[in-house]
Amino acid sequence: MMVKTAVSMFVALGLALCGGVGCGTSSGETINSVAQRAETPLPARAGTVIIDSCVVDPWQRATLAGPGAKRVLQEVILLCLVPRLDGTVGPRDPSTVARLASLVADLKADGYRVHLGVAFTDETGQRYDGAQTAAFLGDPMWRGRFRDTLVVALAPADGVELDLEGLPREARAAVTTLVTEVAQAVRPGKRLGVFVPPSVAAPSDLPGGEAFARAALAAQVDRLRIMTLDFSDKGPGPTIDPGWAVDAVRLARRDSNAVDIAYPLYGTDFGPRGRRSTTYLEAIATASSFGARVERGPTLAPFVRYAAYGNEPHELWFDDTDSTSRALAAWTHDVLPPEVGVVFWGLGAEEPGLFERLGARMP
Repeated sequence: MMVKTAVSMFVALGLALCGGVGCGTSSGETINSVAQRAETPLPARAGTVIIDSCVVDPWQRATLAGPGAKRVLQEVILLCLVPRLDGTVGPRDPSTVARLASLVADLKADGYRVHLGVAFTDETGQRYDGAQTAAFLGDPMWRGRFRDTLVVALAPADGVELDLEGLPREARAAVTTLVTEVAQAVRPGKRLGVFVPPSVAAPSDLPGGEAFARAALAAQVDRLRIMTLDFSDKGPGPTIDPGWAVDAVRLARRDSNAVDIAYPLYGTDFGPRGRRSTTYLEAIATASSFGARVERGPTLAPFVRYAAYGNEPHELWFDDTDSTSRALAAWTHDVLPPEVGVVFWGLGAEEPGLFERLGARMP
């Protein structure tokens, strides 16, 4: 998704990094910090955070309990439900059902709306082959079992999110049918959202992007979550380009006003054997362990270049408070209307204290 756009507002901005490791530009020159003033307010937006699990660990719980997170976030998505081969979804074990209901109740007591997300993965956690998923969605009996068991699984939650990826163009009608049938079963009592690829052109410039008929889906759901993530999928680079993300949301808004923009809390380590997701703390530890300097790329995202064991070259790109706050501050209401929400993906991977610092700058 290496799509450069004229909307990018960040290349000309200064670069910054705080912490115990050295700072540099992408050319390796040392620079001065130009972090934004803490009193500069961030544009007010609805905030959602995604936890890729049905378990919330103590770090995540402590973050969500803090006043900063409560100023930034109003909604938590637990992305943990998985459809089985026969279409059924949801935990079967009674103790698991009870634990999930208890977790949802605790998060609600903290003041959050809680949605359960459905990720179309196999039992290893890998994405189903797109053709296989398309076959599932095209089977009325499969969809019926999915819909009926999903309704039961959603009992403790406020809503549901559908995360369908890697589908062929031929699945377009089946995707719309599935979303329509789920909408008829859960709305208006529960809210419904769909994760949508971040296309910046019509027809879509992304593999699988044409499987989503945004206008038809918009009529059935409460939110279209535009997944403006994994920008650098052809080689090392930032997880998000804020200007490209704006373009993707503006295109989606032609079909719906109820859209969200996504921002990553995780980073990506690019090596000769492939990519892997990382956390902020892992990135800083890597820089320290290998004696690498933390640099800044064109979007102000920090990155580390290092030689791993076996002298394999790596580039590890991530975000921190500075790059995140700069992106959010640049998404002013004249750039993105105030009804556009922000979805933060990967709670627990962020720089410690991120939400407290963001919350302190909310109006």
